[in-house]
Amino acid sequence: MSHRKPRILVCPLDWGLGHATRCIPVIRSLMKAGAETVIAADGPQLQLLRLEFPGVEFINFPGYRVNYSKRIPAGIHILFQTPRLLFNVYHEHRKLKKLITSLDIDAVISDNRYGLWHRHTCSVIISHQVNILPPPALRVFTPLLHKLVRSVIRHFHFCWVPDLAATPNLSGELSHGKSLPENTSYIGLLSRFSESPENEKEIKAYDMVAIVSGPEPQRSIFEEMLIDQLPPDGKKCLLLRGLPGDQEIRPLRENLDVAHHLPSDMLGRLLRSGPLVICRAGYSTLMEIAMMGNKAILIPTPGQTEQEYLAETLDKSGIYLTCRQGNLNLKTAITEADRRPGLNIQQENKLLESAIKALMESIEQGPAAGRKWNGTQ
Repeated sequence: MSHRKPRILVCPLDWGLGHATRCIPVIRSLMKAGAETVIAADGPQLQLLRLEFPGVEFINFPGYRVNYSKRIPAGIHILFQTPRLLFNVYHEHRKLKKLITSLDIDAVISDNRYGLWHRHTCSVIISHQVNILPPPALRVFTPLLHKLVRSVIRHFHFCWVPDLAATPNLSGELSHGKSLPENTSYIGLLSRFSESPENEKEIKAYDMVAIVSGPEPQRSIFEEMLIDQLPPDGKKCLLLRGLPGDQEIRPLRENLDVAHHLPSDMLGRLLRSGPLVICRAGYSTLMEIAMMGNKAILIPTPGQTEQEYLAETLDKSGIYLTCRQGNLNLKTAITEADRRPGLNIQQENKLLESAIKALMESIEQGPAAGRKWNGTQ
């Protein structure tokens, strides 16, 4: 390699905004380490990352475009989409080969996109689901699914799990409890919110912040449900619609403000003021509120097995309150949620820095050196 900055392609999954938001601290760390980052994304994920990194090189890279149905259970509906998803994985793998050449890429970081590996280019997959949980009706196929996922992960030089190895951790059985692929390492929780500076400006405080996220039509269903029930008596509330673009906070009715999206520094300041958070049980959101110390009401996306598992586990542990979308009653839920302690995981995250250092060293040594990570040397 020459002495130019290594060029690293970062590509998040388009399944909600969480995969894009958790790439933010990764991209910041890459820049700090002296890498030149190229971001490949599509739709709202591309919009969000453009707002965060206006000076970075971007390319439009189509996502999987998973959708839900209002009538068919999510697990079954996703099963129907499996052939198309597998084709997308195959297609993105072929497209990546051309991108690596045309963009002069030295390494690829894929957030949960299984096709973005290359035999002769350092490749990283970020995933907290090393042990995927299928829907209950398909649990008989769990061993086969685990074997399939691990065979895919071994194509990558590195597998980064955004969690802590010890207790407390957030992902539970999704990335703990079974032997992990040999190329796997824990990189700590990822949050786009930087530490609070001493001279941080004050921000308008809210009693509650409701964060809408996820694919349609469930995103809109969740939003409509929250608008119907907000604000509870005497509570000052903010509803974030999860639609990157417009960042202005506007009043919707008395004690209820609405914003399409907020930049990371502003949302971080807002959450540090201590509001109760109402949100999906998406893993990236859970990482952020765990590091900010907020109490929360979790409403998992119906039929999304991963969110239902995470929400149920945290509810049974007495940490957060979990409510099913179909029977959400905010007035009663708030009282119970206030009794739960929440999490406040403070970490001095050297794990991500160490992982990026190992990646940079692997780039310097050349792709042949990196093959040891997946046993093909």
